[in-house]
Amino acid sequence: MLRIKKVLNSSVVLATNERDQEFVLLGKGLGYGKHPGTVVTEHDFNQVFVATQNPNVEQLLTTIASSSPHLLEITQEIVTQAQQRITAKLSETLYVALLDHLKFALERAEKGIVITNRVYWEIKTYYASEFELGQLAVKLVNEQMGTEFSEQEAANIAAHIINAENGTDERKDALKAGQLIGRIINIIKYQAGGKLDEQGMNYQRCVVHVKFLVERAIAGSLLANADPAMVALVKSQNPRAFQIAQKVAAYLNMKFKTPLPDEEVMLMALQIQRLI
Repeated sequence: MLRIKKVLNSSVVLATNERDQEFVLLGKGLGYGKHPGTVVTEHDFNQVFVATQNPNVEQLLTTIASSSPHLLEITQEIVTQAQQRITAKLSETLYVALLDHLKFALERAEKGIVITNRVYWEIKTYYASEFELGQLAVKLVNEQMGTEFSEQEAANIAAHIINAENGTDERKDALKAGQLIGRIINIIKYQAGGKLDEQGMNYQRCVVHVKFLVERAIAGSLLANADPAMVALVKSQNPRAFQIAQKVAAYLNMKFKTPLPDEEVMLMALQIQRLI
């Protein structure tokens, strides 16, 4: 059983259970007219933060206390939509990261400050689902807060969602990943003579493969080396694709100072072969 310990605003309360553990509960109208000691059920809220375990709880409480109910509800809607649309498990820090970002974005808008996202195109192109969520967020904020945010801001919001998919590992950064993906795809395009069907299924499969390759490279969890005989067979049957894959490997080696294992080169070559 949870009882309200403190009402932070109309949508957020601090509650405790029988063991005196603290929880931050979020739900539309959850705190409206409520008082300390009031019992709340799981039907009353839709987002929970465990205060005693969440290292960002102080930031969360401070950010929530200074946020408007509208902004809290918008943030909650974005998180809910992300949970429904994204198959990967999202970090519990997504809510506070988005809320903090939106608060800062509104402050920037009031001052007329515009920040350009350097990897807008990469995020829009290679993280379509996350970018759509960013567009939804921009639409909600513009409609309810009277702002005029552009798709640049949608990409900024999408970056937070991408990072939330990768958990709390700070090495996995959406902006860095977006840049790397874009440059690898450009290497493949250039080496293939620029004649690729970007609407085709094989192109989309290759992009997805590159995304996962980049995430593995950033995380330092590249695949182990493959059977040398298998690598030699793929190389002999797909010489041009293998050569392009080696160009990709050389680029990643330059960026991470780590040679790309033969397994990764071989799989990359097979994806490229489908394209060319």
